[in-house]
Amino acid sequence: MTEAVRLITKIGFEELGLERIQAETFPNNPASGRVLEKAGFQLEGHLRKYHKKGDKLLDALIYGRIQ
Repeated sequence: MTEAVRLITKIGFEELGLERIQAETFPNNPASGRVLEKAGFQLEGHLRKYHKKGDKLLDALIYGRIQ
């Protein structure tokens, strides 16, 4: 999965000319955060009650990478 994130990030920066790419994960899924960190993303914040799933509001972690 890390290689897929690296590849899509490379395409975003080199072919699409993006300056910033961000991704969100749920705090109860640390493996997704590790994948992003291994691909060069940095944890930027904890968004409280950010996503609604059914009647529940769930937190999210936001990761970003700048070219």
